[in-house]
Amino acid sequence: MTVKTEKLIHQIRQAQHLGQSIVSLAGLTDLNLVYAFATDTTLVINCRDYESLWQLDDAQIQLRHAINLAGLGISTIWIEKGGQLAYEF
Repeated sequence: MTVKTEKLIHQIRQAQHLGQSIVSLAGLTDLNLVYAFATDTTLVINCRDYESLWQLDDAQIQLRHAINLAGLGISTIWIEKGGQLAYEF
């Protein structure tokens, strides 16, 4: 593997870890998620089912609170179903 590839893989793993940490801090670990990842400005959560999608819509405040507790500058939250954007807040 090249150094660039290794660096990219490391950055992807960090983004996934940060996204999962936010979901956990918000108390939403029981949801049926495909993935969660976070960049400096955006949290992206992809749901496997509509039940999880609706629960995340109701959990906007919990997610914002978790982001604030973690001291992150994330201002946008994308909730996806099947890789397609369903909500943005």
